[in-house]
Amino acid sequence: MNKLEKQQPIIKRQNLNESDYFQSILQESYRLNLLSVTEYETIQVQSLQLLAKQVQRYTGGESSSVKVETAQSIMQSILYVIGSYLKTFPEAELGLAALKQKPLLELYQHGKKLITAQLASAKQLLIDIQTDGFITDNQAYNDTIQNAIPPFFTDYDVNFAAHDTPASIDYPLCNDKMDLVGIEYISNYLETLCLENKFLDLFPMPAISRLLQGFNDHHKDLLINIFGLVLTNALGCVLLGKTITLLNIEPKEREYLQQKLLNLSHTELNNRLHKTLRQLCIDLDLSDRSLKNHMIGIIPDLSVRLKNALENNRLESIFISFKDNPLQSVLFEEGNKMDDELFRSIANEIKECRYVSDKIAIIQKEIHSISDFIDILGSYCIFDNEFTDIFQSLGDMELALLLKMVPSGNIIDSDIHFTESEKEWHNRLNTFFSELRLPRQKRIRKLVGNIVVHP
Repeated sequence: MNKLEKQQPIIKRQNLNESDYFQSILQESYRLNLLSVTEYETIQVQSLQLLAKQVQRYTGGESSSVKVETAQSIMQSILYVIGSYLKTFPEAELGLAALKQKPLLELYQHGKKLITAQLASAKQLLIDIQTDGFITDNQAYNDTIQNAIPPFFTDYDVNFAAHDTPASIDYPLCNDKMDLVGIEYISNYLETLCLENKFLDLFPMPAISRLLQGFNDHHKDLLINIFGLVLTNALGCVLLGKTITLLNIEPKEREYLQQKLLNLSHTELNNRLHKTLRQLCIDLDLSDRSLKNHMIGIIPDLSVRLKNALENNRLESIFISFKDNPLQSVLFEEGNKMDDELFRSIANEIKECRYVSDKIAIIQKEIHSISDFIDILGSYCIFDNEFTDIFQSLGDMELALLLKMVPSGNIIDSDIHFTESEKEWHNRLNTFFSELRLPRQKRIRKLVGNIVVHP
């Protein structure tokens, strides 16, 4: 008979601590007898040697001793950096093999390179999010993106406190990975937020605004995840067979869903939600695998909450109704323009701004009519790529109003009806619109068709 080989224990990733990965893989390997006492002690000695080097670096070579708390923090930082590198191995056993075969200093150096790359990538992600065109009046979102996360990139200390997360983040994500720390947490947060914003960009901003108002009158001040609210109502629209971008679910429609879903078991309800999500992705022409996986992550919690709401006849806590009915068409009547002196003052103030973000802030604060806004665009106070940044700050309705009032396609240079500045912003608007994602283009075109301009 063939002698059966004893199967080696397998380190299960779920048994490892993501924020303390190095130590947990060490302890789990030792527990499973994958690491001998000698190997364990050798790694510990190398850790202390690394600590001694970092302490010398921390003190600038002037001392080999620091406070106990400082030494503990530096050691945590060292282990975090090494753990970050070990996580790159597809299997924990491969990471363990690296621990056995390579000097700890080499693994630490690999980890620092990895973290440096993560920092650069995360910094660019933050810039992308700040300029992606998603505008909301939710204070937690704006404070997080504009005030809380940026200081992280100046305060983060990869040498002596890589495990710290110097950022106070309020805006919640769906399925936020709170077990991560340091740059790993910030990177994951920004990657997830980027996905959520990509999804929100598929829906009209006016519909999202009305959805938030329907959720709570004080939505601006609440710690709410906008993505989760929009996704949930979009799934409700699919269940009802109505246009998903409307987002609104009327009280009578909730009654229908109550009857339709009440008798489903938890398993049946969970399966129905997965099927509905697949249909939603088809309707949105969504192919991004990472975004799809993130959307799937909402289903377990939603399934539980939905089942509880159905049993208690409280479906309004899941599917939200708008507080006002959207108009079938948008009527725009030109209001009173500001006087010439005030307009020139504001135009000069905008022109003198060094940063486009300041120009946008002035426009949002001071310009209240579409006519004045159009005059600003053609007043030689906005230049080159600043037009694109300004267009990105607009919602679907504002873009639709602009498109309604300008010629489509490129403006002929010899056209005497427009100044050079007017031709420029017309062309840049048409170019900007042509580069939008197709679902958003379709939404805006529909709005353009519904706008009736009264002289």
